[in-house]
Amino acid sequence: MTSRPAPPPDHADHEHADSDHAQPGPAEPDHAPPAPRTAARLPPTPLVRPGDVGPVAWHLLVRDGQLVPLREDVALPAEVRPTPALRAAALAPLVPARCAVARAAAVWVHVGGTPPGRIDVVAPPGARVPDPAPGRTGATASLPDADVVLLGGVRVTTPRRTAVDLLSQDPPGLALPLVARLRAAGVEAARVRADVAAASGRRGVRAAAALLPALEDAVAGADRAVGTATRRRPAAPPSRP
Repeated sequence: MTSRPAPPPDHADHEHADSDHAQPGPAEPDHAPPAPRTAARLPPTPLVRPGDVGPVAWHLLVRDGQLVPLREDVALPAEVRPTPALRAAALAPLVPARCAVARAAAVWVHVGGTPPGRIDVVAPPGARVPDPAPGRTGATASLPDADVVLLGGVRVTTPRRTAVDLLSQDPPGLALPLVARLRAAGVEAARVRADVAAASGRRGVRAAAALLPALEDAVAGADRAVGTATRRRPAAPPSRP
C-alpha cells in the first residue's frame, strides 16, 4: 500500500497562529487638547480692539473666552485683570490732549462696573472742546491740577472732583448711586460735603448741597447691600488635617 504525502499546511492556520503570538504595539501617547486657534491671533498688547484682529477674529476670540470685553469696542485677554489704568487707556481715542474723562465715565475708570454708554470729556478754559461724537459729549470746565489724575496716559478727574461734578450736573437718580460707589475709591460723604462747600459759587453747587442728606442715605444703603451680600456668601469648608 503506497502512502500519500501529507498535505501542505494551511496558510490560514499559520496566520491564525501568528496572530495569537503577536505582541501588542506601543500605546499611543496622550496629548493635551490644543489651545483654540484664535488664541494665536491675539496681539501683544493688553488692550485689543476689533481693528487689531479683524471683526471675524474678534467675534471668535470673545466667543472662545480668549477676550473679555471692557467696552463694546475694546477688550482684554482673559488672563489680564482690569485696572483703572487699563480702563482709562481704553478711552484714550475719545480724549483729546489737555482734556479729561469726567462724571459717570470717571467713576467707571476708578471703580469699574458697567461701562457707561456715554463718555463725558471736559476741556479746561482755552483748550478746544472736543467735537460731539458717537458715545462722547464735550464741555468746558475748570481743571486745576489737583482735580486731575493721569491713568494709563489719560487724564481723569479725581474721585473727589468726580463726586462734586456728578452731584452738580446729573439727575439725583443717576448721581447718588454713582457717588456712593466712589466709596471704593476712598471718597467719604463727609469729604464730599466739604468739597461741595469749597466749590460755592460754581454752577450747580447749590443743587449738589441740597443732595448731601440724600447722599448719606445712599451711602448707608450701599454699605448695607455690601454687608448683606457678604453674609450670604457660603462659609468655606473646614480644612482637612
